[in-house]
This record gives sequence, C-alpha cells and structure tokens, in this order.
Amino acid sequence: MRKLSIFLLCMSLILTPTITTQATNRNLPTKTKATKEAVLEDAVIDLLQPQMFLAIDDHFGDRTGIALDCQKVVDIRKLEHPGSWNFEVQLQGIAYKGAHDYLDVFTVTVKKDSTTGDKWVMQNYKVRKFKPLDKTECRDPA
Repeated sequence: MRKLSIFLLCMSLILTPTITTQATNRNLPTKTKATKEAVLEDAVIDLLQPQMFLAIDDHFGDRTGIALDCQKVVDIRKLEHPGSWNFEVQLQGIAYKGAHDYLDVFTVTVKKDSTTGDKWVMQNYKVRKFKPLDKTECRDPA
C-alpha cells in the first residue's frame, strides 16, 4: 500500500506541470486579429515552411539550433491563367540561433506548377545579414 501511495504521488508530481502547461498554452494572447487574411497567411507559412528550411540547410550546411522568426508572405501570385492552380510565393523570415540571436534575413521563392510535378518546390532564395538597426515588425500568428 505504501509503494502504491508513493507511486501515485510521484505520478501526480510528474504530470501536473504537463497538464498546467497545456492549459496555459491553449489560449495565448496575440496582437494579430484572426481575420481571414491573417489565418490564410498563417496557413501558407505553415505549408511552405519546409521549403524555407531547405534554403537554411543550403546556406548554413546544417540547420541544428537554427529557427525562423518574423515569417511573412511577401508576395503571392497565380501563374498562367486565372483558373489555374499554379502559384509562386515569396516568403521572408529571419533565421536565428539561441535566444533570438538574429543571423540572416531569408527571402525564399517557392513555386508550384506542372514543371514541379504539382509540388511546392523552392526555386531560389536571397540572404542578407540582419542588421540590429533594421526595423523589424513581426506579426504574431493569428
């Protein structure tokens, strides 16, 4: 009986931080209103983030410890005719290491059309050094 009591006590101590953390993160406040446009931008960023990380892999050689911040859709356009499902998207994000030690600003062009096998493929990317004096307005996800 004593072992069972100790076991239950230990399990409750282990699980309590997990449960409270999940409850705390459920409804985080955000400055960005959940408009249709903001939600669609979040969806595009989420969909194309793997292609952005391909640019980081290519540039740095290794992505270990590197993440992206201040991601945004710079431009999105349809290719060919208005009824097509072919797109070209230009995304931007700031690569950082550690506690937001900004490294470089990445601008990545991603394309989806018949030449890419109807898959999203990174076409090219541009990198410039992040300057601390740069004014960066990062929007929160909606």
